[in-house]
Amino acid sequence: MDLSGKKILIDPGHGGDFPGKTYKRREEKVCTLTVSKALEKLLEEEGATVYMTRTRDKDFGGVDIDDDVNERVKYINQKYSGKGIDVLLSIHVNTDAFLSRVGVLYPERGKASKILAQNLARKYGTFMANTIASEADLAVLRDTKVAGAKALIETGKITQSWYEDDAEVERAAFAIVAGLYDYFREIK
Repeated sequence: MDLSGKKILIDPGHGGDFPGKTYKRREEKVCTLTVSKALEKLLEEEGATVYMTRTRDKDFGGVDIDDDVNERVKYINQKYSGKGIDVLLSIHVNTDAFLSRVGVLYPERGKASKILAQNLARKYGTFMANTIASEADLAVLRDTKVAGAKALIETGKITQSWYEDDAEVERAAFAIVAGLYDYFREIK
């Protein structure tokens, strides 16, 4: 099985005036774009059609972070409506706080999304130990309407240096692709 015919929308979190988490000179908006581009490349090599909400450092025009997220959701719903998106993946980086986690979040009452998140968490756990899947009430999961299944992936913690190592970034992206394969097999 390859991913031919599958349509994946990748949403690199944050961007522009809203950098997300920061640590020294490392910014979440840069890390999410780096992982997303590696993921895009691997998915296209596997035959998927890939869409990206952003391919450069830009925001969606909000006056603050919450407004920007709502503008992002509006953009996704308008731009990708009717395209038959199978999966929406929003890529993020977590804080280094003790209780922050690496994991895959899915919308409440989202059956396909829960299956997606569980498969992604299982495979991503081969790259980042203790990856979990859990429900979350987040605008990008709750309010986007264009995908059959959706998940937000907290790929790691902002203090981790692997975001600047191309081989490690590719390993992370590969684990996500493996999780997508498992998801599409399970829902067949």
